[in-house]
Amino acid sequence: MTVCNGDTMSGIATRTGLWPLSAWSVPSGNINLIYPGNIVTYRGAVTSASSGSVAAGGLVHVVKSGETLSGVFGANGWQRVAQLNNLANPNLIYPGQRIRY
Repeated sequence: MTVCNGDTMSGIATRTGLWPLSAWSVPSGNINLIYPGNIVTYRGAVTSASSGSVAAGGLVHVVKSGETLSGVFGANGWQRVAQLNNLANPNLIYPGQRIRY
């Protein structure tokens, strides 16, 4: 996922539903030190929902220009999200598209 202006790792984790923070890999090696344009990657196991409080598919991410499913939801999460959204071609998403996760 590409870091946007104003992003924090906790915000990205909340938006994607990918926890814990310690499973994220950032260029600086410090999750508290990220910059717009950095590529951050989730390396942990994907659970169905953060803290079990929200059912899978209960949250929505609005696609921004240049984003990919694997960039937003991690190498371990994009396939589940593609299936949840019935995406025929998970490599083809559009800015403004609403993706449930």
